[in-house]
Amino acid sequence: MKKLLFAASLFTVVAISAQETQERKRPERPTTEQQMKAFDDYNLNSDQKQKLQTLYKEKDSKFEKNGQKSKGEKGQKPDDSRKADFEKEQKDFDGKIQKILTKEQYAKYQTNQKQHSKDGQKKGGQRPERKQED
Repeated sequence: MKKLLFAASLFTVVAISAQETQERKRPERPTTEQQMKAFDDYNLNSDQKQKLQTLYKEKDSKFEKNGQKSKGEKGQKPDDSRKADFEKEQKDFDGKIQKILTKEQYAKYQTNQKQHSKDGQKKGGQRPERKQED
């Protein structure tokens, strides 16, 4: 009986620790080509397509560089500071897109962005809190 109780408790401990150590996988970041598909129905000319591809490639390389830098750092910025940096980068990126697109195309882009944001919130757009690693 003691052996059975011991085996059951050992099984429970292993099962609980296995659940805690499973990492959530983040969805993969879309490629530049996938991001450009969002502009398929905007009737872009070749110059606009080229500029947008360059812009998205720059954004991706910046993202990769920042991601590599933050992985190596122990003392990361507070969440408020990272959020402010992200919002500033988004505004800069949006401004660059506005310069590339016509007024009609940009209006369509803004509508799609708002819809995308709204859809994300409906699907539980709030990110789960990540545990701090010490």
